[in-house]
Amino acid sequence: MGWSGGTYTRSDGVFTGTQIWQSNRDAGTKIVADRHDTHDQDLATGINQAINKDGSNAFTGAADLGSQKITSLADGTAHTDGVNAGQIQDGGLIFQATDSGSANTYAIALTPAVTAYVAGQVFHFKAANASSGASTLNVNALGAKNIKKKNDQDIAAGDIEQNAIVSVIYDGTSFQMLSQLGTSAGSMSSWTLSGDSGSNQTINDGNTVDIAGGTGIDTVAGSTDTVTVAIDATVPQLATTNAFTGVNRNALTIDNDGSFDMNANNNFKCTPSGNFALTFTNFADGQSGYILLINSGGHTVSLHANSKADANLATTVTSAGTYLISYVSDGTNAYLTNSAVFA
Repeated sequence: MGWSGGTYTRSDGVFTGTQIWQSNRDAGTKIVADRHDTHDQDLATGINQAINKDGSNAFTGAADLGSQKITSLADGTAHTDGVNAGQIQDGGLIFQATDSGSANTYAIALTPAVTAYVAGQVFHFKAANASSGASTLNVNALGAKNIKKKNDQDIAAGDIEQNAIVSVIYDGTSFQMLSQLGTSAGSMSSWTLSGDSGSNQTINDGNTVDIAGGTGIDTVAGSTDTVTVAIDATVPQLATTNAFTGVNRNALTIDNDGSFDMNANNNFKCTPSGNFALTFTNFADGQSGYILLINSGGHTVSLHANSKADANLATTVTSAGTYLISYVSDGTNAYLTNSAVFA
């Protein structure tokens, strides 16, 4: 009978249990060869199904340890070996203290040896050399794979520093770098920012920023920060006499209700459809300009309290015709003059 359901039972083919020989004696049975052979064969079968401590008898099925732990387990040395808690805690399965490659061509040999690259594998190593450009990693001589940063970008000079701990994960094609870069994006002694440069850049104290031509350049600074921008000679400056080499102009702003917003423009065109009071809003000290008034309907023009003119201006421009009214603001009032009616 031997082993059955995890229990070994003695049997000589007739009697079973712990007192087989006593049962034969009590039955008056003398030594019978086939009963001895049956019993001894059960012993042999049971022994053959047991695990030898020297490892010579291998498992033929899954081992159920009954919630018991394995103690004094040696470090695994082959890819198919079991591992102990110490190997995991010490990181020896995926970490090598110093790579054996050179700058840009890093190499490690782990124990147990990795037998194939598989997506999701994570490795750590201490770089013996700094990177000077695009770099690769070769694990257990399985072949060099590119190391990428930010998903798909090649490693640049200084991204891997000498003696830095580098962590990577294999994505099925390349190693993506998980550890921090030795260089900081956007932090440098000087750089040029163009209108289409993309993501925000970091400016450290004492850095120089050259803002080149372009649109959509925003400067964001904290409440305690000071941003100093050096303006080149092509940009008009308040404290300098500026000589323009190109035409500076803007189309007239159409405003037919007789109320002119100084924030909208300097120069306006007004074709009223009824009587109105000539009015200005958002006064700007020093702003001046013109109003082309096309009063073909002869609508009555009056002056707002903040629109200052001689006694004849309103009467003159009320008469049907086209007039040019000039103005200058002192920040509170607008002072007006007018042309005669245009022929």
